[in-house]
Amino acid sequence: MNLDAITLGHILIVLARLLEMFSFGMVLLFIFKGVALKHVFITAFITVGGILVSIFGYLGNFLSSFSSFAVDVFVFFVVLSIAFYAFMEKRELRIKPPPAPPKGTRCPVCSGFVKPEDEYGVIREGKDLFYFDSLEHLRKFIENFQEYKALRRLNLRKIEDVYIKGEKTWRRLEDFEKDFYNNTYEA
Repeated sequence: MNLDAITLGHILIVLARLLEMFSFGMVLLFIFKGVALKHVFITAFITVGGILVSIFGYLGNFLSSFSSFAVDVFVFFVVLSIAFYAFMEKRELRIKPPPAPPKGTRCPVCSGFVKPEDEYGVIREGKDLFYFDSLEHLRKFIENFQEYKALRRLNLRKIEDVYIKGEKTWRRLEDFEKDFYNNTYEA
């Protein structure tokens, strides 16, 4: 074996480890961006599987450095595909309006029933939806989030998006608050 082949092998092994770090980075990004857990676990499983095959195949002399690198490249592209699908799925959730309030849904502020004919508002964290029977109650909930969360024992970490009946899409909480307090919305 000549020196160039050994040097190329070392370079490929280093590049393979960088691709593995990228895959682990995607798992962390999924967690922090609130991507569905199924995507987190699938990505983590594929990443760990690829690492085990790549490293133990190379160390056990079953795979050459080039084959080990090829395994990591394959895993890299699978992880990219999963990331694309996961973020498109998350985007679809942001665009699609929520269903009308189910029968028996109560407002977290006043405990009144939220009816489909009301001018209702909805907040979301992930796939969890909370309906409000008026924009005024929605505003009160946002302003006193921690108090209502404790009072109603809600399993809610933060408000991600807001929807107002009649709009075509969800809005980020920050955008909603800016428009609400600039009197774009009437409570």
